[in-house]
Amino acid sequence: MSKKKKVVIGSVIGLVIIGVIGFKVFSSKGTPVETANEPNVEFFTVENVEQVFINGVVTPVMSKEFTKDTTLGKLGDLNVKNGDNVTKDTVLYQYLDETTDSQIRELKFQIESTQAERDKAARQMQLELNELNNTPTSDSGEAQQAPVSKESVELKYDLSSYDIKMNQLQTQINELSEKQVNKVVAPFDGQVIIPQDQNRDSAILTLSSTDFYVEGSVNEKDLEKVKEKQQADVRTVADNKLYKGEVTYVSNIPNTQQASEGGAATNSNSLSNYTVKLSLKDAKEIRKGFHVQASIKLNDKKIEIPKEAIKVDDKTKEVYVLVDDFGTIAKRVVETTDQGASKDKVIINSGLEGLDRVIVSSDTPLTVGEPTPGGDVSAEGGDK
Repeated sequence: MSKKKKVVIGSVIGLVIIGVIGFKVFSSKGTPVETANEPNVEFFTVENVEQVFINGVVTPVMSKEFTKDTTLGKLGDLNVKNGDNVTKDTVLYQYLDETTDSQIRELKFQIESTQAERDKAARQMQLELNELNNTPTSDSGEAQQAPVSKESVELKYDLSSYDIKMNQLQTQINELSEKQVNKVVAPFDGQVIIPQDQNRDSAILTLSSTDFYVEGSVNEKDLEKVKEKQQADVRTVADNKLYKGEVTYVSNIPNTQQASEGGAATNSNSLSNYTVKLSLKDAKEIRKGFHVQASIKLNDKKIEIPKEAIKVDDKTKEVYVLVDDFGTIAKRVVETTDQGASKDKVIINSGLEGLDRVIVSSDTPLTVGEPTPGGDVSAEGGDK
């Protein structure tokens, strides 16, 4: 076979192989793959309401750190454990003043010595009184004149003076004993926090009250919008729980001086921040150090959503809605009222914010935490 024929045959075979491979690839890519149908979801976007947002941290209303005080003596065992909830005046721990031990021992020895002296004096006095009673009488029946009287014998030995001395010694012992054990008590109701690693410089324990407030900050643009006694919705970052709050303090002094001297203009990244404090109501499950975001509505405009979006948890009886939280289905506990609401809608007193995207309905069940499915149908109010 000529070289030319060999080349032609090789070329044909190559083209056939390439064609087969190409056909398989094309068939693989061109074959339609069955995909799960996206659920048909109806959304409702909450109308925007002017608000001020305050990011802050949960702080106990009262907190006290207890450190070692060597002037009170040797530290004894703790009377409480980590996490204990205690009431005011509960003994937390105590010190033992070892320097008073020798003084107490000396005083007890003096009491014993005084008691022995009293016992001896009492016996001697009784002997003299017995002799006095046995004095013979005259023939006329009258007793001969005694050299001493009973009263003089009792005065001579003065047993009450021993009793007085022992009582005084015992009083000194009691006073020293009270000083020997220096009790440290809780100054208020609270929870005990004991550090895991103990050293000579660490605190013995910390007592924190179980009522909390939020300490956050607001920038200079929103400072004049925030006033004391304004109501706020406070939502925890960790578990997304909602609490009621109220502004109790607004500072008029910036936390840091970011503006340059001479009144130079500042940009958006160098605005001064001012401390804001908010009280918390019924915050029983919240913890010290939790991060929260508080929102304060600046007008009385009511948030309305379709009634169909409202759901009730069968176990907890919580009223809630499902929302699209940046592409994930989230649960929001809400407070609602029908009074003053438009037809087929409810007013949301708390739990939602302007521009929240509420899921009104879905033709298939939705699960919290899963990605939010897309939807083409939007209820009145618009789709975010």
